[in-house]
Amino acid sequence: MEFHTPNFAGITLLPEFQDIPLELKSTRIYKYSLPFKYPLVLKHTTLHEREGLIIILTDLNGHTGMGEISPLPGFSRETLETALLNTTMLLDKMIGAGEFSTHSYTVKKGGWQDSVAPAVSYFGVEAATLSLLANAKNVSPGDLIFGKSTARVPINGLIRGSLSDWVPEAERMINDGYKTLKVKVGRINSILEARGIQDIRKMVGPEIKLRLDANQSWDLATAIEFGKAVESCDIEYIEEPLTEPVDLPRFFDACGVPFAFDETLHEIMDPTISFDSYTGLRALVLKPTLTASTARLISLVNQATGNGVLPVLSSSYESDVGLTTLAQLAGSIGGEDIAVGLDTRSALTGGTTKSPVGIQDGWMSTRSLTTQDLDLGHCELLYQN
Repeated sequence: MEFHTPNFAGITLLPEFQDIPLELKSTRIYKYSLPFKYPLVLKHTTLHEREGLIIILTDLNGHTGMGEISPLPGFSRETLETALLNTTMLLDKMIGAGEFSTHSYTVKKGGWQDSVAPAVSYFGVEAATLSLLANAKNVSPGDLIFGKSTARVPINGLIRGSLSDWVPEAERMINDGYKTLKVKVGRINSILEARGIQDIRKMVGPEIKLRLDANQSWDLATAIEFGKAVESCDIEYIEEPLTEPVDLPRFFDACGVPFAFDETLHEIMDPTISFDSYTGLRALVLKPTLTASTARLISLVNQATGNGVLPVLSSSYESDVGLTTLAQLAGSIGGEDIAVGLDTRSALTGGTTKSPVGIQDGWMSTRSLTTQDLDLGHCELLYQN
């Protein structure tokens, strides 16, 4: 079953939710700055803190909705300042529109989604709008567009340490209840890393799923050498093993290890692009806060599910508000069947809620946040309408 293609602010609700009247009373934007426990080394930069924006929408009936806008330096096309400018423009149009419904706004008012705005602004505003409408109907945001949701989602535990820490970290995570593990590779000698993966598989046994992430680190020959070395380890997939993604089918043909798109999706802006030619493609690692408006996210999910490819939602070191949005969408897209990459909150020293969005026994709750859950005392109010 295909999901609906969005048309209101990137959102088309299921028929039973379409004519929900909505008139905004106020909008607020806060800026947060959260230090990392340890510097985050990315491909093009090193971050010492995570910055982003929290959006709060309130309608005339007192219902609220929240979203997050957090460009990631080195990956996002826009800066935080650009995102703020575009977001305020979008919110000004929404609050000036009077009463509208999600079904009729585009036709009667002229949809603000046609304005030029970066993906992070779109997704943050859309997420806040979905959150508000869901709270008004006492359902999960994902119910409004996907028609289903789960109370929790499985998390793939992320092994971040050095090679000598891999097996102890894997053992700890298995004891903590994780059923899927993800290991960052492509950092040191590929043969040594392959032996480390072999050691993890021996320790965890055949029932645990193993995912790898190489962040486009290798040329084709090195990737094939690594792939052949771990061929017997039953790898669910490896994210972006090649610096040249066009060679990925050759990689799969040579070693049989399935692969996943992550960074490559950032460069593909055509929502109708076909992935049929990529033999061996096992998953799309989807980071909505970086690469997608809701429309693009749903298009990619449809393509994945229609071709037997896993749609795996993943975070980009968002705060608790953003992680909640992603968990709720994951609960409607993959439910309890697809482990998702939301194990990033522990990298930050603090959050935007009084209690951190946490993981218990390898699972994350998809419950909604309220304004009472927020901890914005250390945030800066940048915009209010």
